[in-house]
Amino acid sequence: MTRYVFALVLLTLFGVAAFPPAISAQTPCAAPELICKAAVNQDRSLYVRDHCRYEQKIYVERFKLTNGAEKMEEVRETGVLVQPANAPDKTGNTPVDVRVMSDTDKKGNPKGKVNADDKTLLSFGAVWDLAFFPLLPEKLKNYNFQEVVAERKTEKWYRFAPKPEVTDQPLASGVVMLDPQTGEVMTIKIEGLHNLDVLDKNAGKLKSFYATIDYSQFQGALRSPTLASGGGVSDIPRFGGSFRFKFQEGKYVIVSKID
Repeated sequence: MTRYVFALVLLTLFGVAAFPPAISAQTPCAAPELICKAAVNQDRSLYVRDHCRYEQKIYVERFKLTNGAEKMEEVRETGVLVQPANAPDKTGNTPVDVRVMSDTDKKGNPKGKVNADDKTLLSFGAVWDLAFFPLLPEKLKNYNFQEVVAERKTEKWYRFAPKPEVTDQPLASGVVMLDPQTGEVMTIKIEGLHNLDVLDKNAGKLKSFYATIDYSQFQGALRSPTLASGGGVSDIPRFGGSFRFKFQEGKYVIVSKID
């Protein structure tokens, strides 16, 4: 997705260009002021991340519940390398290339030979991006926001949820925990993902999802998801049943031109 307006904000971080005040005025923000700051930060953080090579690792336990008891079906740990493709696709957008670097069998034993193109839960990048970056500027108009009491005095907390009438946009619901001055996202607790069938038919088979996501600072002002844990219920082929996961991301290196 092109993020031209907010890419201009990003350029100031690299000393390339100043952000023209007139451009920011073209897209007024109809949300609490701190949420608007968070949206700009999420947008430019995702923009830089999309121009980076980085690593992800996920540990997944997949199980079925029978009479309240868990029957474990899979324990898997996968590591991938993520980076922008070398060239745009037919739409003009540059796809993200996800390559499996390490993997295990369903019992958690390391595989001797890894298929770089194998499908894993990390292959569903659009779903993860929705959970990690739910408050992009173009999505704010689709949410209701309510400030809630923060459990940490150094943060401001807001609950967000899709407006009932919005059914044609993939959205999330949960609580975002912000730096009260800059609006930088510290933690997001996702309680649900909505309208996933808009992304694709397999994403729509993710019946429930929850996660707690912690963000670390990158490039001095950006915030990227570095640790997450959660779970859910899926009907996605090969990933069916209940699951829980632990996720980590890091080792960012900018590999494509930011303009």
